[in-house]
Amino acid sequence: MYRIIPLLFAGILAGSCSFNNPLKFEEAFYSKENFETCQTAKCPNIQIQYLMASGTNQKSKKVNGHIEEALSTIIAFNEDELENISNLNDAIQFFIDDFKNHETDIGNNYMVYDIDTFMQVSYMSTQLVSIELNYYIFTGGAHGFNGTRFLNFKAKTGELLSPKAMFNLKDEFLALCESKLRTLYQIPEGRSINSTGFWFESDRFHLPENIGFTETEMILHYNQYEIASYAEGPIILSIPIEEIAQYLEYY
Repeated sequence: MYRIIPLLFAGILAGSCSFNNPLKFEEAFYSKENFETCQTAKCPNIQIQYLMASGTNQKSKKVNGHIEEALSTIIAFNEDELENISNLNDAIQFFIDDFKNHETDIGNNYMVYDIDTFMQVSYMSTQLVSIELNYYIFTGGAHGFNGTRFLNFKAKTGELLSPKAMFNLKDEFLALCESKLRTLYQIPEGRSINSTGFWFESDRFHLPENIGFTETEMILHYNQYEIASYAEGPIILSIPIEEIAQYLEYY
């Protein structure tokens, strides 16, 4: 069975305590053994590793709430059910129940569901904490789905940062990112951004849903189906920090 291979080393720490109460993270885990219903009956494969900010201060609670929400939206894939899910445990229980419902409908030969996650800190400074979440989910069909999400937090408050908050989104910043993508995928200037098979809406370049950071790079990560077919895999563009530093509000 497919298992996620970590892309980066976990646990990148701030070099010094140059701000009050820096965020610290601990690993947490879920497997099917955590659920009583799985002790006596067939259950999905569940291997969930994630990070939780330690401590009980408001900042840690805020960060942990966003982490649980991100995991829950992946695991409880039915959007209609999300309003009934208040925490990560509920989301995993939904995943188990959905598998059991399908097993009842189709029979014991129905293929087993699978959820596998890996989370790590990819960058930490006095201003920004960037967390990378890799996941694999299978609920039947021809293949499962691999994906990556980045969660970016304001280090001093635990506030979840949107791209709009992280960047000074001037036209030249978007033009720089588009130029890098064109160079990487050999799309000549003057030709449509979709001329080699991309699916950018309205034939116009846009940033991905997931943007992350390391000590040296900004990562633009387009998941499968976001701008290309499943067969193309994820589209990943890395840009050296020094080339985009003037556009960053936090780093």
